Amino acid sequence: MAAVTLAQRMALAIAILTIATTASLGFGVREAWRRTEDERFREQGIAASQRAQAAIQSQTRELPDLIGPLCAHDPVVDSALVGLKSGDLDSRRLSMSLRIPELQKALRLDELLLITSRGEILGAGHDEGLTGTKDTKRAARMADPAGRDAAAANARLRPNAPLAVEAWCLRRDRTRPNLWVGLYAARHVEATLASVAEAHDLSLTLTAPQVSAEEMVSTMPFADLGVTLYAARSRVPLTSALRRLDYTIGAIGTGTLLVALMLSFLLSRGLARPIVSLAKQARGISREDPKPVQAGGGRELKELANAFNQAILDLSAMRKRLAATERIAARREIARRVAHEIKNPLAPIRAAVETLRRLRARNDPAFDEYFDEATRTVLEEVTRITNIVSEFTRFARLPPPNPAPMDAAETVRRVVGLHSSDEVPISLEAPDVSNINADKDQLVQVLTNLIQNAVDAARSNQAPRVWVALKPEGRSRIEITVRDNGPGVAAEMRDKLFEPYATNKSEGTGLGLAIVQRIVIEHGGEIVHSDPPDGGAMFRVVLPIKGPSLLTVAPETTTLS
Repeated sequence: MAAVTLAQRMALAIAILTIATTASLGFGVREAWRRTEDERFREQGIAASQRAQAAIQSQTRELPDLIGPLCAHDPVVDSALVGLKSGDLDSRRLSMSLRIPELQKALRLDELLLITSRGEILGAGHDEGLTGTKDTKRAARMADPAGRDAAAANARLRPNAPLAVEAWCLRRDRTRPNLWVGLYAARHVEATLASVAEAHDLSLTLTAPQVSAEEMVSTMPFADLGVTLYAARSRVPLTSALRRLDYTIGAIGTGTLLVALMLSFLLSRGLARPIVSLAKQARGISREDPKPVQAGGGRELKELANAFNQAILDLSAMRKRLAATERIAARREIARRVAHEIKNPLAPIRAAVETLRRLRARNDPAFDEYFDEATRTVLEEVTRITNIVSEFTRFARLPPPNPAPMDAAETVRRVVGLHSSDEVPISLEAPDVSNINADKDQLVQVLTNLIQNAVDAARSNQAPRVWVALKPEGRSRIEITVRDNGPGVAAEMRDKLFEPYATNKSEGTGLGLAIVQRIVIEHGGEIVHSDPPDGGAMFRVVLPIKGPSLLTVAPETTTLS
């Protein structure tokens, strides 16, 4: 995946910042507007409720006072009561039925009934069809248990439709209180609510409206009247307005984003140009002799260039001192180790030669017999010295890797097949992996050395076993592990495991793991040792699939004079 450039980072950051700012601002404005509209609707509902409540309460106060005098003094009520007592109502019905509509119209009532104690309706101002019918339920509700004559009952809201403020009054016969004539009056509430709702641009009802997502509903109880008023308004205008606001905010945000991206592009180009130039000069340092870099742009880049130039000077001087120190230390260490390795076989050689000289000096008869043994000892130790020198020369003159595409899985299988036996079985896990770029001969040398060491270590176990595994590690490297169930690496050997001539084997030179480490490092990889939980030792080699960086010359070799 390609690295993200400074221009892309800046454009992305500014885009995110612009979108977040516009979205936050737009959401805040939108929510503030919505809350303002909801609050305005609530306030209008409260105002409308208060106005409607005041209008209804005014009617409840006025209606009893309006119809009370009628029962006390109106001729139609007197005539109806006289006819009821004398039994000649039939002769009076026509005049009464004509008088009630006139009274209803004059008093601006929505309903007006003249009714007797038997429930007979003598006149109906709002519905002529009710005249002559009986409504005993209404008569029973109107009956005054206190026996009052012309007093009007307190007005109240009628529960059944149409909703109205109702009131009535009675005129009783003095001798027979159960015989009475009454007036029932009502004014519909819908007209009052409609007038108030129109003034406040709302819909007001005394019945709960159907719940809908497209309507705003506010509930306001009338404690004095014992009813609840419902105010409603359509959300469609608010939703449409919010949608237009969203479009406007989106258009403003898009325009702002485009301008911000253009500015970020121009700004990032100005910032990136000196950085790219500085990086180009820095890359040239690894291919050429160190030289100061020249930086343009802002003060920060110039300070970076000055610090980089100073670091180059310091590293160059340090590298020279370190190289010289390493060469001296390496020569001393190699001389010490070679001298130590050669010193051991010199002792038996010296002892054999001195013994021969003593025997020869005194013409001892055992000279001839000891001569063969002494010369054989001398030759064996000289051969040992020769092997030590040859091994060291092979280590010192190890050629640089010559990488080429190779099948790592097939190479591992072949090496394992050469070392596997019935005595020490080797388990192999080597799925097919991508071809790697490596020196095949040197990789075989690494595997041979690690597997042979594992086989030798596992022989000390009653059930010796070696495990070899090859698997990819990510997309750019492969991993090779060699594990055994032997005694493991001794504690005193762990810190110097990969040092030359470090070994606890009587017949070993101690250069095997040192050569393995050098090959792995020159391939750009790494090798580590670990102790498995179930015992034994495990070596883990990680190599890059693309192979090592090519060396232009072989590493400096050290020769013995």
